[in-house]
Amino acid sequence: MDKELKEILDSILNRIDRPDKRLEVVEYKTDRTNTRFDNLDLKIDNLDLRIRNTEANIRKDIKKLSDENETMIEVLKQREILPR
Repeated sequence: MDKELKEILDSILNRIDRPDKRLEVVEYKTDRTNTRFDNLDLKIDNLDLRIRNTEANIRKDIKKLSDENETMIEVLKQREILPR
C-alpha cells in the first residue's frame, strides 16, 4: 500500500512540476520582451530628441537664409539694380 501511495504522490508531484517549469519559461520570455520594449522606448526617445534638434537647426538655417536674402535685396536696391 505504501508503494502505491508513493507512486500516486509522485505522479501528482510530476503534474504539479510541469506547469511550474512552463511558468518559469513564460516568465523568462516576458522579462526578455520587457527588456526589448525598454530598449525600444529608449530608441524612440533618442529619435524624438534628434528630430527636435533637426527641426530647430532647420528653423535657424531658414531664418539665416531669410536674413541673408533680405540683405541681398537691400544691397541690390541701393545699387539700383532692383527697383524700389
